[in-house]
Amino acid sequence: MPMRFARLLAATLCVAGAFFCSAAVAANLDEACGGKEAITCNSALWCHKAAGQCEAADAPGKCEKAPTFCMRVSRPVCGCNGKTYANDCERQRVKVQLDHAGPCKKEEPPRLAPAKKKGKG
Repeated sequence: MPMRFARLLAATLCVAGAFFCSAAVAANLDEACGGKEAITCNSALWCHKAAGQCEAADAPGKCEKAPTFCMRVSRPVCGCNGKTYANDCERQRVKVQLDHAGPCKKEEPPRLAPAKKKGKG
């Protein structure tokens, strides 16, 4: 509890424009991260953001612990890195943000126009 009060006090002083903000403080489990302030999480955690926020650099999130073990369940999800994961747990295990439920869409290779047939005569 005293640590939370100290962090709250430091944050208040930073917002008020005091000079006590020189060192950034990393967020702990279940605390806010990301956002316009670009708050980072402690090293054992990752900043889990809402689905579909791949392009939003200042999207807010919540510090979470990545799972170390996942069940073998097939419910594909698409990560912001364009890779399809077997399930959401597998995506979180490698600390990749969620683009959408379901497999990633594969890019269609450009189609070549059919070759013209050479006619006689």
